[in-house]
Amino acid sequence: MNLKQLQHFVTLAESGNVHKASARLNISQPALSKSIRVLEEDLDIVLFDRSPRGVRLTPVGQWLLSRSSSLLGDIQQLHTEIDLIKRQANGSVRIAAGTVLCSSLMPECLARLREVAANVDIVVESGYWDDHKHMLLNSEIDFFVADSRELEDIIEFDIAQLPSEPICVYVRNGHNLLKKRKLTTADLQKYPFSGLTKIPKELERALKTYPELPPSRWSASAVSSNDFGLLRASAALTDVLFFSPPSAVKDQVRRKELVRLNIALPSALQTHFAIVALKDRKLSTSAELMKHTIMECAIQQFQASETLKQ
Repeated sequence: MNLKQLQHFVTLAESGNVHKASARLNISQPALSKSIRVLEEDLDIVLFDRSPRGVRLTPVGQWLLSRSSSLLGDIQQLHTEIDLIKRQANGSVRIAAGTVLCSSLMPECLARLREVAANVDIVVESGYWDDHKHMLLNSEIDFFVADSRELEDIIEFDIAQLPSEPICVYVRNGHNLLKKRKLTTADLQKYPFSGLTKIPKELERALKTYPELPPSRWSASAVSSNDFGLLRASAALTDVLFFSPPSAVKDQVRRKELVRLNIALPSALQTHFAIVALKDRKLSTSAELMKHTIMECAIQQFQASETLKQ
């Protein structure tokens, strides 16, 4: 089995017709039929049911299609990024990122980019999405990465959503809540919160539907700051409750400075990060490479988090 055979298989599966598939692939019908037949012989399975009307995937063919499509997508992404690496010169990238991302995803992205494009100068501004949108509209940055919940109605923006993560509750190692066998959200009200000075209005509205986590307590935190790293560090030293996506505290959890509480929070409490650029502005090669790197790292981070849950 090789990539060309997989491409032939996916194209035929999507078109359902040898004639249409061969035209899309720009090869003859006999050549396509032979490629599929060799693939089936190599795997020792039947991928298609044939009929005069065309072809239809067998159950195992449907399974292979689900795997092959993502694999070919990854290969295309790889070709795109290699091309960007080859074409990038001594460029510069100026972006902005939310304070949570600057303490979690962005360091990994910067390290990855330095591995393949060490001659690119990078400037990262930290802050909130409402400041970043003005910076983008004023051409002060190439793009920004932040919570997109209040940006999706801005028609000038091109928004590429990153994988969502749940928001979980973390406490310092040795916290009294860790001694309880069965926690409820009511138990959380006995302790002060630690939180950012600003959260999206949509998230505030979602919190209003949960009396156990009233927005008034959220905004009246014992510790509040626009610096997520500061809040994370203070949570490891005090009894405050710290709300965070798992990827942003993985190092602290690994070092056992913070422990995740075994409690289910509303599904509405999740991240909504995205890469936000202007639709009518073409990114430089270096900025495009940075964008691809952020997306790649975010997907890998999400996959690693999902693996830990299994």
